[in-house]
Amino acid sequence: MNLHVLHDARTLARLAGGTAPACDALACRLGTPDQVAAAWVDGNPLAPGWMAITEVPAPRLLCWSGTLAPEPFELHPANWLRPGRAALDALVQSAAPALESRGLALCLRPHARHVLSDAQGCLRFLTDHAGLPVQVALSPADMLTADMLPELPEHLHRIFTGLGPRAALLLLQDVQLSAGDDAPLQAVPLGQGLLPRDLVLDLLGRHVPPETPVVLSPTGLADQLAWLGRTG
Repeated sequence: MNLHVLHDARTLARLAGGTAPACDALACRLGTPDQVAAAWVDGNPLAPGWMAITEVPAPRLLCWSGTLAPEPFELHPANWLRPGRAALDALVQSAAPALESRGLALCLRPHARHVLSDAQGCLRFLTDHAGLPVQVALSPADMLTADMLPELPEHLHRIFTGLGPRAALLLLQDVQLSAGDDAPLQAVPLGQGLLPRDLVLDLLGRHVPPETPVVLSPTGLADQLAWLGRTG
């Protein structure tokens, strides 16, 4: 398993005595931190003023697929209709020249409340943008909703079988219910939530290529590795 850990970029720079890169976090390979799979840039890429494409020590910029809502995880039905997809298409087209000139790919992280929200939508997006420097991450915890939980195994199977072979990386987190009726599910480190361990490991092994970076949270890393059946 090609394990990586998503470390805060400023903390890494401080420890290394260098200048922090223009990103929020770096997905560094476990045991080989100078090998970086992605640079995470937080925020809504469809909002005015989101950061421009810049130099980062990684082959890809990882960001949300974005929302038309004023708040990052507020429900907005237009995200899943033509206006949302048009906004994301425009972002990709405008960013493509800068990405290509820097040898970068833009890797979009789906979320149940964002423009890219499910496996089929992600696959359609990749097909429509073939030839452009754009990728999609698999992030099961972000793609689930509370009403999916009664049929969680079926939804996980659909997510992994659909997107696992095509995803540029896998963001592997667990999930919990959040406080509040309208709140999205809360992503937490592996083993602290509701994901069925045996099923997730089976789906990962069968549908995610072994070379695909698997990115973990830095919180409780030893427990997450144990959950994965790894010691380091």
